[in-house]
Amino acid sequence: MATAALALGLQSCETGQPGKDARREDAAEENIIEYMVFLKPQDMRDPYAHELYDSFDREAFVDSVFASVYQHHAIVTDENGDTLSLETIKEREVTDPRYSHDKVAGIRFREAWSFDPQTKTMTKKVKSMLVGYEFVDDSVIVAIRPAFMINFDN
Repeated sequence: MATAALALGLQSCETGQPGKDARREDAAEENIIEYMVFLKPQDMRDPYAHELYDSFDREAFVDSVFASVYQHHAIVTDENGDTLSLETIKEREVTDPRYSHDKVAGIRFREAWSFDPQTKTMTKKVKSMLVGYEFVDDSVIVAIRPAFMINFDN
């Protein structure tokens, strides 16, 4: 399923196709792709899924993302692009258990991809990442609730 979504995303970014969706025109020029990465197994009961994350230090990664935000090294907005204050993010963490670092379960990346056929190299530039918290039902992450977006383009 992920392969199909990736293929669909790449296909939607091809340039020069007639009948192209007008909303995607600038994305086609920049080869923009968005995709979701889970930072922990979706089915927490699946022992084999945990093996996929054995070499990933999720806690250190999440802490580094928040440290960047707290030290004002990142431009942070809500999912609609409105600036989100550092105080708001900190307040959520203190007052609402749903905003615990342990609950960060996914990131939606927005990237600019390009392929150079001459050198046979591919480059990617992360434009933003939307940090999301898990919504769990019966030990399965059924959704990711957006928390804040870190923008790297500005």
